[in-house]
Amino acid sequence: MKAIKTILLRPNARKDDGFAVSCETARYLVSRGAAVSVPDAYLPAFAGIGVTSESAGPAPELILTLGGDGTVLAASEDAIARDVPLLGINMGRLGFLAELETDQLGRLDALFTGDYSVTSRMTLSVSADAGEGEVELPGYPLNDVVFSHDREDGLALLSLCDQDGNVIDYHADGLILATPSGSTAYTLSAGGPIVDDAMDAICVTPVCPHSFFNRSVIFGRDAVLTVENRSPLGRDVTVSLDGKERLRLPFGGAVSVKRSDHPLKMLSLDRHAVLSTLNRKMQMADMKYRNE
Repeated sequence: MKAIKTILLRPNARKDDGFAVSCETARYLVSRGAAVSVPDAYLPAFAGIGVTSESAGPAPELILTLGGDGTVLAASEDAIARDVPLLGINMGRLGFLAELETDQLGRLDALFTGDYSVTSRMTLSVSADAGEGEVELPGYPLNDVVFSHDREDGLALLSLCDQDGNVIDYHADGLILATPSGSTAYTLSAGGPIVDDAMDAICVTPVCPHSFFNRSVIFGRDAVLTVENRSPLGRDVTVSLDGKERLRLPFGGAVSVKRSDHPLKMLSLDRHAVLSTLNRKMQMADMKYRNE
C-alpha cells in the first residue's frame, strides 16, 4: 500500500482530558513527516506541535480517531463522505472498532511504510414512512438500527417483513437490526451472535421478547427488511441509528433497512480473526474492570 502523508486527527474531549494523548499522537505523526490537521475548535490545544486546522489543512488520506467506539461511529460518516479509511485508537473499555491501544503508537509507523491493509465494512441504508410517504434517513449506520419504546407503554409490537413478504411479529422491549460490525455492540448485550465483520449480513435480535422465541435471525446481504410499529396502545416507537435517535415512528409507520451502497473503509495494521479479536478485547476489559 502507498505511504499515508496527510492525516485528520479526531480526538474525543471527554475521553482525552486536556488532549494529552491526542497531542502525544500528533507529535509522533508530525515527527515522522505527516501533515496532521484537527477540527478547528480543537486547534488551540495543539499549539506548537505543527498541526493545522481541518478547514485550512490538506485533504486527508486517513481519519484517525482517539476515543471509544462511539468516536469511531461519529467519524464514520465523514470518512464515507471523503472516501478515505478510518483508524481508531481506543481510549474506551472494549473498543471493538478501534485497531490500537494508547500504548501502541509505535505501530503507526506502518502508515508511512505502507505495511497496512484497508478492509470494507458494511453499512446500512434506512428509509421511513411515517404516513407521508417514504423518506430516506440521513447517514449510513455502521452498527445498528434500534427500535425501542417508552417503558410506561408496555411491550411494543413490531412486525418484521422481508422482501418476499414473510412476516414475524415481536412482542418485546425493542428490536435490533445490526451489521456484522454492530454484532459486538448492543446486539451482543441482547444475546445476539457475533458475526465476522468480513461478511455482509443483517442480524435481527429482539430485546427482552415476551416469547419463547428469542433467537436472532441472520439475513443475507440482499435482504430488505421492513419493521412496522403495531404497538397495541398506538404509541410511538423510537428509531435510533448508531445510538442516535432519528425518528419517532407513529403507529402504522414503517422503516425499511437494507445494505447500503456506501461501505466504510477501515484501515488495519494487523488483520485479526474474529475469535482472536474477541478474546483479546474481553481479556483487556476484564483487566480494566479489576483495576477500577
